[in-house]
Amino acid sequence: MMMVMMMMMGVKGQVYFRGDCPMTPIIKDFDWERYLGRWFEQERYFVGFQEVGRCFSYTYIKDDKTGKISNRGDYWDIFLSRTTELTGDVTAKRPYSAPNFLTLTFPSVPVIEDDYQVLATDYDSWTLEYACVPKPIGHTRNVWILTRSPHPPYHVIGEAKTTLISLGIDVKFLEKQDTSCFKHY
Repeated sequence: MMMVMMMMMGVKGQVYFRGDCPMTPIIKDFDWERYLGRWFEQERYFVGFQEVGRCFSYTYIKDDKTGKISNRGDYWDIFLSRTTELTGDVTAKRPYSAPNFLTLTFPSVPVIEDDYQVLATDYDSWTLEYACVPKPIGHTRNVWILTRSPHPPYHVIGEAKTTLISLGIDVKFLEKQDTSCFKHY
């Protein structure tokens, strides 16, 4: 199963766009302390490697001794019919000039390195994570709407989508994700 996930991680974004990756905002005062904790996936663009599961959540954890940030992804594995987790290390590419531009690596699989960013967040209800990958012709994008609650009120998703629209990110490619199994873990 892990091998299938590894192979699929090479397939980053499947929503193609013309031209270069658009400019995105830098959150100069990005607050890791407020961002830490669990986020539940609500909507996203299609991402091939996530087809192995449903009910994805991500928990950002700070090691008190080293200060390092990790991201533990939990999901219901549709092949194994059980909860699975995958933990990676998160680093800011430019911690002082662009602290919301991040890199996710997996120590057990050194060939995997994914760049993404926190596009916008209110820290308490929703966050928008985003990745843009240049291609020889055009680029691909991934967008995730994550929330603190596994079953947020409608207005929380509405605020997140309104923010995406204001940033010029197309919401028509967002797909609602299965959240029914969050009660299992």
